[in-house]
Amino acid sequence: MAHPTTPPPIPGAPPPATFRGVLLAIALVAGFAELAYAVMNVSAMPVYLHHSMGYGAASVVAIGAAFLLCEGLMKGPFGVLGDRIGRKRLIIAGPLVSVATSLLTLAVQPHQWYLFVILRALDGLGAAALWPSALAMIADVVEDDRRSQAMSLFNVTYLVGIALGPFIGGAANDLTALVTEQLGMRNVDPLQASFYLISALFFCTAVAAWRQIPHIPPHHERHPEVEGGFSLSALLRSLRQMPEMLLMAFVTFLGIGMIMLIIKLFALAEFRLSETAFGALLLVPCLIIALASVPLGTVGDRIGKARAVRLGIGLCAAAMWALILIKSEIALVLGGSIIGVGFVIAFPAWMAYISARCHPRQRGAVMGAVGTAQGLGAMIGVPLGGWLYEHAHIRTPFLPWINSHYAPFIGCAILLLAAWILAVTTIKDTPAQC
Repeated sequence: MAHPTTPPPIPGAPPPATFRGVLLAIALVAGFAELAYAVMNVSAMPVYLHHSMGYGAASVVAIGAAFLLCEGLMKGPFGVLGDRIGRKRLIIAGPLVSVATSLLTLAVQPHQWYLFVILRALDGLGAAALWPSALAMIADVVEDDRRSQAMSLFNVTYLVGIALGPFIGGAANDLTALVTEQLGMRNVDPLQASFYLISALFFCTAVAAWRQIPHIPPHHERHPEVEGGFSLSALLRSLRQMPEMLLMAFVTFLGIGMIMLIIKLFALAEFRLSETAFGALLLVPCLIIALASVPLGTVGDRIGKARAVRLGIGLCAAAMWALILIKSEIALVLGGSIIGVGFVIAFPAWMAYISARCHPRQRGAVMGAVGTAQGLGAMIGVPLGGWLYEHAHIRTPFLPWINSHYAPFIGCAILLLAAWILAVTTIKDTPAQC
């Protein structure tokens, strides 16, 4: 990785941290956070709401949509705020919110659905504060020709979280069920165990951020000649100057949102898996892909960021169609692995491409704006996927296993194909600062 240009020292500020130390610190924080969000969103909340609270799939995803709504809508404003006040404060504050909400969830009664919505919205605000600042900090300290490789660290943490989250969360619930059964503790709900784990993980995230993330002054403080401030006009200007990127982000995450909160319910219903077995099924391929994600993340630096985005999204679309057409646990593992490979190729190149098109003083705002487009897509996709999962009527004589549960996955495959077409026709390796 190339060393970035060192900014001039600021009176009273701590010595500037090395870029390698910053990357390792962000990777540590992102690892804890992604693991906590994976346990919460993929494992704990859907199962708890469905089995303990008695909600249907449509209600489960509607509550989950509150998280996506707040995360998506607030990434832009929080990105601008991070540009103004510094990124470390937001990286610490975001996880601290979910330390409390995870525990408060256990006090909510089944008829108090609106409290579940409020708590999930607060979790979304915490995520919106965390991720744009973390991504922008990486872009702050790594030069453009190595930025895809640096962004691939996020793939490692994301995939480790996806791999370990359902396994750890499901194992915690299953182990608690076994212990309570042996002890005759029939009044204890074993599905609550995951939420104590989630709270502990978010607390570790906040502590790691406080101790390891350096305070890097905002760009306008390092360069006083640059006007700074929380500017709504800066965010709107960023939105207007990259419509093709915003559209592609929206379409991609509309598809991802359709299956995001029901994939575990789908696997438990269609393959009759236990919670631990579902986690174990994802564990090995996700960990292998995580280890390969750093070398795969350099593809964007070597063949061009736009080409890498096209390649990665194309692999994801092809694998999703294969998962629909072939029903078996082996196909589920192989298809999921190919989707993971596509993701680790496309995501770092996409983030690096976006960061190269903006001035450092607006980097948080730009990444937040793209995050907002992603969030809006996921926010619409989640309830749509839940409704299709329960109510769609599909009959295919040549594929007899296809039922309503497959409808969100078919929608996701169609949208990923559309995103690939957009990437081929609109994303070019001609970055220009916005």
